[in-house]
Amino acid sequence: MKIESNRSLLRDTVDFLHKNIIVVIVCFVVISGIIATLFIYLDKDSEKEKKDVTKFQASDTLYFSIRQPQNMNILKSNEVDVNQMWHLLYSGLFYFNKDLSVAPDLVETYKTDESTGTVSLKLKSNGSFSDGSQIKADDVEYTVDTIKEIGEEGPFFSYGNKISSVEKTGDFDVTIHFASPSDASLSNLVFPIVSSKSFQKDSTEYEQVTSGIYALTSHNENGFNLSPNKGYFGEKAANKLVFTFAKQGEDLNGLITIGALTSKLAKGINSQSDADDLQLNFTPITSNRMEYIGFNFRNVFLKDKTLRRAIVKSINFNSLVEDYFGGLGLPNGTIYFPGFLGVKKSKGMDYSPSKAVVSLENKGYKKIDDSNSLLTKKGEKVNLKLLINDSNPLRVSMAEDIKNYLKKINIDLQIESVPDSDYFSRLGEGNFDMFIGGMDFDPRYDLRKLFDKSGSIGYSNEDVINLVDQMEHCISSDKRQKVFKMLSDRLTEDVPYYCIGYYEYGLVSGGKWEKKPDPTFFNIYNGCENWKWSRPDSVKDKSNLKDDGKDDKSE
Repeated sequence: MKIESNRSLLRDTVDFLHKNIIVVIVCFVVISGIIATLFIYLDKDSEKEKKDVTKFQASDTLYFSIRQPQNMNILKSNEVDVNQMWHLLYSGLFYFNKDLSVAPDLVETYKTDESTGTVSLKLKSNGSFSDGSQIKADDVEYTVDTIKEIGEEGPFFSYGNKISSVEKTGDFDVTIHFASPSDASLSNLVFPIVSSKSFQKDSTEYEQVTSGIYALTSHNENGFNLSPNKGYFGEKAANKLVFTFAKQGEDLNGLITIGALTSKLAKGINSQSDADDLQLNFTPITSNRMEYIGFNFRNVFLKDKTLRRAIVKSINFNSLVEDYFGGLGLPNGTIYFPGFLGVKKSKGMDYSPSKAVVSLENKGYKKIDDSNSLLTKKGEKVNLKLLINDSNPLRVSMAEDIKNYLKKINIDLQIESVPDSDYFSRLGEGNFDMFIGGMDFDPRYDLRKLFDKSGSIGYSNEDVINLVDQMEHCISSDKRQKVFKMLSDRLTEDVPYYCIGYYEYGLVSGGKWEKKPDPTFFNIYNGCENWKWSRPDSVKDKSNLKDDGKDDKSE
C-alpha cells in the first residue's frame, strides 16, 4: 500500500508539471535571476569592501601642526607651542618624569647638601650641541645668568632666580648655590641649557644651536623640520619631525584622518566624542588643572576636623566629575598630581553620608528633627556658606549639587555666587567659609603658598606645613618620595583642601600605532623620537606633506 501511494503521488506531480510547464519555467527563470543578481551585488560589495580597506605604511616622519611662533627664543618665549617644544630641542641638567619626579639629564653624577642648599654636579662629557661643540660648565653658568638677566618676562625666571651663583670647578664640574636652602630643590634645575658661544638672548629666529635630541634643520613660510641632533649624548632619534603652521579654519581632524597630520592636542568636553565619531585614536592626558574645595580654618565650625571630614564624606566626587568634566576628568584624593612621585593614588575618603553622620554623632553633634538642622555639642546651629564666582557655570552647577549632598548630614549650605572681582578679593581677605577654587600647576608642584599661615585659609598645622616645605629642600629623590607619602596621609586626615577632580586633555591621532604614545601635560611630544606610527597610504592631497630635508631655508 505504501508503494502504491508513492506512485500515485509521483504521477499526480508529473501531470501537474506537464499542464503548468510554462508557469514553472517562468518561476524558475525569475528565481534564478534573483539569485544571480544577489550574488553579483554581494560580489560587488565584497570587492568594494576590499577597495575600502585602508592600507597603512610605516613612517619615520611625524607631522604636527602649530600656530606660527612669533618668538623661537627658548629662554624668552611664552608661547605655548614653543614651551611644549623645548624638550625636543634642548636638554636640561635634570628632567621631569611622567610622575613629576626628577631624574638626571645632562648630569652624570650629583651630590646635594640640604644644610647649605648646594648641588654639586658632574656633566656628561659626551654631550654636544647641534654645532658639534661640547656642553660644558661655561654653558650652565651662561644659561643661569641669561635666565636671570631676561627676568620675569622669561618662562624660566622662577627657576633661575632661586639660584644665587654657579661655581665652575672644572670643565664639566659645577656647584650650584641656591639663595635659600628651602628653595634648593632639584626640580628648580629643570630648564634648557643653551650655548654660551652661540645663543643670542635677543634673537627670535628659528636658527638656533640646540642641546637636545633634535635640531632645526630647515624652515620656510609654511613650517619647519626637525632632524636628529647628531651630537646628542643619548639614544639617537629614530623619527624626523615636520611642523606645519596651522591656517585659519583648517580642519585638523580631517588632516589626521587622511594621515596628513600625526596627532594634535585636544581640549574641551566634546574632544573625545569628536574623535570617536571620526574613528580616530584618543589618548587621555591628565592635565595640571584641577578643581577643589577649600575650608577656612578661621571659621568657628570648620576648625573642627570631624566636621570637615564629614562634609567631604557626604559629597560624591565621582559623580561630580562624571557630570561636570564631560567624561574627561579624574577624581583624586589629594590636590597633588595623580600618582605624584610614583606614589600610588591616595585612597582619600569614600563617599559615605551614613558614616559621616555617625562620626558627627560620636563627636556630640545633634540633629533637630523639625528644622533638619545640625547643632554642635554646645547647641550652636552649624551655618556654612560656599563662595563661588558666578562667571564659572561649572562651579555654579556643582555648588547646587554640593548643597544637596550636605543636606544628607543636616547642613543647610548657603551659596554665595559673586562676580570675579569680589570672589578673588574675598579669597585674599579670608572672607568666606568654604569655596570652590581651581588651579593650574607648574610641573614642580611647589604648593607652599597654599599652606602659608598668612594664606587665604589661615592654615596652622605645623606638621603639614613643615612637610610641604621639606618637599622643596635639596633632598634626594627617595627622601622626597618618603616625605610626600607622609604628607599625603596628613592631608587626607586633616583635609584643608580636597580635590574635586583633575581635568583631562587628549592626544588625537590617526593611523596605526605599534605602541600608543605617552604624552604628558608639560610635554605632549614625550617619546615621539621613537614613536612607531603607520599612516594611511591613501592620502589624496599631499600638498602639505613636506619632503624631509628638502625645504628651502628662508632668508
